[in-house]
Formats: sequence, structure tokens, C-alpha cells
Amino acid sequence: MIFFRNRRFFVKLRGRLVGLLILSEETNVLRISSLAVAPEVRRLGIASWILKSAETMAKGLGEEYLELSVLKKNFAARSLYKKYGFSLKEERKRTLILAKRVQQG
Repeated sequence: MIFFRNRRFFVKLRGRLVGLLILSEETNVLRISSLAVAPEVRRLGIASWILKSAETMAKGLGEEYLELSVLKKNFAARSLYKKYGFSLKEERKRTLILAKRVQQG
């Protein structure tokens, strides 16, 4: 993962840009503002690796929660987030806000 600036990270695989992670901090929360994986490399574990990296960063910052937003119709992403331990925090018109408690220590 390559840090760009302002909490923007790019993921490279074999010299190719394959993923993106953008984070923002709020009180006790590290929010995943954007998480993307190139279509041709999906289902290789890259998104899981990005989520683990985000959780590691949240721990390092002493945050209590990791949070993100997902489109209701994005069932693949919702399944991944559920598998990774995220649960529903809030439901909006087109999106769900999901959160995961960060295990410190």
C-alpha cells in the first residue's frame, strides 16, 4: 500500500494500481470514505487486505470504531463487510452505514 496524502492510499500489485482506500477521522471513529478494487482483480483477497490494513491504522490511532457506507444494492460488498465483522449502524435511503468495533491490544 502506498500513502499518497490526506489519508489516501493506493494498492499496487505487480506494479499495477489495483485498489484505493480513503480514510477520514471523526471522534472515536476511523471512517472508510472510499474503498475500491479494480474489477479484474476482485475476489483475490485485496479488499480483505485493505480492511485489515484500515483496522490496523484505526488501532494505531486509538479509534474505537471503523465505519463505512455501502450501497444497499451492492450485495457482494455487504457480504464481505458482514464476514469481516461489520454490522448495521444506520439505514439511509440508498445506503447502509456499517460499523465495526476495533479490538485494541
